[in-house]
Amino acid sequence: MKAAGKKPFTALIAGASGLIGGLLAGRLRDSGDYNRIHLLSRRPLGVQSDLMREHLVDFERLQEASDSIGRVDHAFCCLGTTIRKAGSQAAFRRVDHDYVLAFGRLAASLGARSIVVVSSVGADADSRNFYLRVKGETERDLRQLNLTSLVIVRPSLLTGDRSEFRLGERFGGVLLAAVSPIMIGPMKRVRPVSAARVAETMQRAARVENPGVTIIESEQIQRGAGQS
Repeated sequence: MKAAGKKPFTALIAGASGLIGGLLAGRLRDSGDYNRIHLLSRRPLGVQSDLMREHLVDFERLQEASDSIGRVDHAFCCLGTTIRKAGSQAAFRRVDHDYVLAFGRLAASLGARSIVVVSSVGADADSRNFYLRVKGETERDLRQLNLTSLVIVRPSLLTGDRSEFRLGERFGGVLLAAVSPIMIGPMKRVRPVSAARVAETMQRAARVENPGVTIIESEQIQRGAGQS
């Protein structure tokens, strides 16, 4: 793998209002590697940076945003919700599958040389678990877009300070953190991982611009995979 030498780059981020997306946007802003960072959002984010430009979009018609963005080098998709927040399984799938696919198509049309997407540990299109099945179907359908460089990042339960409180996730994080030291062998893959480490992994993976599809599992994120 060879890291791209050209800089500064232009980036596109969907999901910057979330935990990983917000951390990622900050990392790109402070890296000195980007001269423009486009943020796609359904509501104003209130960012204050000369490098960042907000685009209020309708994810049902995402391609309409292309004219106001122009070409990009690296694209990052941090979209994701919960069934409880979405309100139904159908609404959840619309965000975690349909909108992610729409983002992939938009990024490709804008010339993105590297597209990095957050998925989930255990993603499997054949899973009996609805959440993991949707994540797996999203990965499968992204592959079918034949993107120049697709990186799929599969973190386990995230740790970090969210703007929204998720009781189940908070409880699970505390429990897993307590038993994490004894989680060895195959159990390493479900150890909690910090959102900051996921954002760092995504940033570094995009710079590599490795052709084809790259999967980065949660234990690899823990070790700092995706470094250029």
